[in-house]
Amino acid sequence: MYTSHRRNMEPENNMEKLLVKAQPNGITKYDGDAVEIDLEGGSDKQSGSVLSAHKICYEIAVKNKTCCGRSVKKKILHDVHGIFKPGMNAIMGPTGSGKTSLLDILAGRKDPQGLSGEVLIDGALPPSNFKCMVGYVVQDDVVMGTLTVRENLQFSAALRLSRSVSVKERNDRIDNVIQELGLSSCANTKVGNEFMRGVSGGERRRTNIGMELIISPPVLFLDEPTTGLDASTANAVIHMLRSLSQRGRTIIFSIHQPRYSIFKQFDRLMMLSQGQTVYHGVASQSLQFFQEMGYICEEHNNPPDFFLDVINGDVTCLLSVENKEVKEEMTVNQTLAEGFRKSKWHKELMMEVQPVYSQFKEESENGGVVRMERVEYATSFLQQFVVVAGRTLRNILRNPHAAMMQVFMMLLFAIIVGAVYFQLDTSAASGIQNRVGAFFFMVMNQIFGNLSAVEIFLRERSMFMHENVSGFYRVSSFFLAKVFCDLVPMRLVPTAVFSSVVYWLIGFKNGASHFFFFLLNLFLTTLSATSLAFAISASIQVRAVANILISLSFVFMMLFSGLLINLGSIGEWLTWAKWISIFRFSLDALCINELKDQEFCDEKLEGNITQICVTGNSYLEQQDIAYVTGWDLWQREAALFIMSSLFLFLTYVQLRRIKKLK
Repeated sequence: MYTSHRRNMEPENNMEKLLVKAQPNGITKYDGDAVEIDLEGGSDKQSGSVLSAHKICYEIAVKNKTCCGRSVKKKILHDVHGIFKPGMNAIMGPTGSGKTSLLDILAGRKDPQGLSGEVLIDGALPPSNFKCMVGYVVQDDVVMGTLTVRENLQFSAALRLSRSVSVKERNDRIDNVIQELGLSSCANTKVGNEFMRGVSGGERRRTNIGMELIISPPVLFLDEPTTGLDASTANAVIHMLRSLSQRGRTIIFSIHQPRYSIFKQFDRLMMLSQGQTVYHGVASQSLQFFQEMGYICEEHNNPPDFFLDVINGDVTCLLSVENKEVKEEMTVNQTLAEGFRKSKWHKELMMEVQPVYSQFKEESENGGVVRMERVEYATSFLQQFVVVAGRTLRNILRNPHAAMMQVFMMLLFAIIVGAVYFQLDTSAASGIQNRVGAFFFMVMNQIFGNLSAVEIFLRERSMFMHENVSGFYRVSSFFLAKVFCDLVPMRLVPTAVFSSVVYWLIGFKNGASHFFFFLLNLFLTTLSATSLAFAISASIQVRAVANILISLSFVFMMLFSGLLINLGSIGEWLTWAKWISIFRFSLDALCINELKDQEFCDEKLEGNITQICVTGNSYLEQQDIAYVTGWDLWQREAALFIMSSLFLFLTYVQLRRIKKLK
């Protein structure tokens, strides 16, 4: 029988292994090393932990279409017990049976609202951020495609291993994981993405697994590890997991309908149907359970297919005479669930589960340690920022198509605009109009050209959510790395190229100060528009909705730019809109920089030669643009900077508010 032990830090072979030991103040810090447990109180020690579930119930609120949209409670899991030991622990069931929900609950990734029951690891409550100390491989790949297999593993190691692990030990661990997963032949190959070829699907999935194995987690969770893989590759991935489990690792995974060659590698199997346990025990004995229930698997039929057919109620199986009456009165799911509760397998399960829970309750009532200490980040904020920023820059350099295309398009646009407005004259008839028109056209291009920024957080949303919830880095580290290594260079360089070409082609006011102010204004305009796009992409998950929302925001701002309508003529109930218009602040600043104290004159012949002149100051006064003092000029730039800061702050807040727990 399983006996729980408390934890204490104890070095062995330069590795700090976690043990369980009673302490009045809690459990010592977990730093990502192997966990050692003692089964049966003997000397047979394995690297892995025993996870137990006790009376797990889970329900969610769903809208009732027949009840005026009111929310009703829907039960996902019903009184589930389970124990998961070192080895291959599979959770099977048809779609909607609750297997993924149970996996998330076991891994500490489920919202506690609506959840009841206890999950214990080695007989103790896991820490509040248990999800940071275990490995969790999500169904979708979350590796950076522009990095090699080894670089992705190095990224995980640099963030999730503490400073006490030397560089040599870290590299040795990476090499061991690569060898353990059979990735030696592709270790220096880029994983690949939609723009570049990379490793195979099986190698990509193993890379995902390797990023979790870097910390030698006490438990490794996998959500549908064979999804999207062909039969041969899926078998290879499960065989690899099997080899890991034989070395003592605790592996728990959900799986839908595996082939027999995969099924026979399971050590223990839990089957769910409509949130209830219909079997939990040794995988090889599952056929015997169904046979005792009166369902006989035909020869050459795949057992997992047979199980799901029975659970779904669409199988023509042989039913024993004593079970026919039960089946007529109850559904197949109820029959199986009730039959399991009366079976020897349920008794064996409870004989293992109840002593663990009883000992936990006894220690809890006696005031003993009942929860492990909260797991802290293994690395500092600065190190996280450096590592994430390095990956961001490397991703940009290795995927230069977007960056180079953006620079090329800005250069081409600068040449076109410069050709259209080439060397503007200073005539009274067209000098001011053409300049203001050019300013408006350029501001519009700088703003609407940043619609692509909406995709930045949407494209990496799943990767960010997984890495953040798994304890790779803080939200602030990821956010600042994106701002300094993605937003600034990707927007500043194209803007600088555009400004350097278009300013002199059009022939704006001479002087370095005027040019650099022009460049600063366009950059702050770009920064403001990009920041707004960031805030929306961090708040909206659907790309089409995000694009529509940001486009509508830009059109609304453009309407109150001061060019399409005189702002002094609009109603007072709409005057507030001009204070949130990026167009207005940018256009006003460019006009002041170019038109202030400048004269535009025409020569007209009427007997005697007379000269007609218009000043830029008169135009500024006509548009109600204050221009007298230096602050009148720089307050527009300050407004753009403040708007950028507010939008970026909102982006950070939204990233923190993203619901990372399901």
